[in-house]
Amino acid sequence: MNRISILRISISLSVLGAANAAPLRAQTATTAQSSYETRTQLEAKIREAENAKRTSEASLLRSRLTTGDFQEGDRIVVVLESNPTATDTMQVRAGKVLQFPKMSDVSLAGVLRSELTDTLRRHLAKYLTNPNVRATPLLPLAVLGNVRNPGFMYAPADYLLRDLIMRAGGPDPTADISKTVVRRDGKTIWDVKDVRAAFSDGLSLDRLHLHAGDEIFVPERRRIQLSTILTLLSATAAVSVAATQMHGR
Repeated sequence: MNRISILRISISLSVLGAANAAPLRAQTATTAQSSYETRTQLEAKIREAENAKRTSEASLLRSRLTTGDFQEGDRIVVVLESNPTATDTMQVRAGKVLQFPKMSDVSLAGVLRSELTDTLRRHLAKYLTNPNVRATPLLPLAVLGNVRNPGFMYAPADYLLRDLIMRAGGPDPTADISKTVVRRDGKTIWDVKDVRAAFSDGLSLDRLHLHAGDEIFVPERRRIQLSTILTLLSATAAVSVAATQMHGR
């Protein structure tokens, strides 16, 4: 099989829009493989979660080990280490595969984010000379509720959860950021207490075990209706009058 230079690869997939390109390039340039949890680390966390009776967390972790981190629709920024300006963004296709021109598909089924770069290097080494690549996974996540720019967005997996909310414009004036939750398939996988800890500890999307389609929901701050306020004032006034009358007796 002829070996070709990696610089001749032309990946004919869409790249991110100009609005997202600059921050993503900056993030990619500083991403280290250690940013993502390894299989050994996840296995240790499963044991810890099971010992502490955190069954939901243990289930999330086991799912990662079994099915891997990648879903159809994820995007991956691929950078040539010999030429960092030669950057392409690829999309995970049906069957959890990446499609390289003039090569066989590479399966990402069961692959963790921490294993991604090595997986691509092994695959490309069948066709290319010294395929020195670095890969940064991007997740399509929804930031919903009371933020300024709600909707789906792609974010690097080593992004901090709090930074993702700021990327959605940050909380709007009616938001109660302290009540934020994370949902998957309509179910809460990280509750208010967990998300507060994620904010304070600076946890990334990867360390929260998030994958494509997960939702970060920022609720509205509870507001007391005017009618409720008037009712409370009326009740307070009635109690005050009654107390005055009793005292007058």
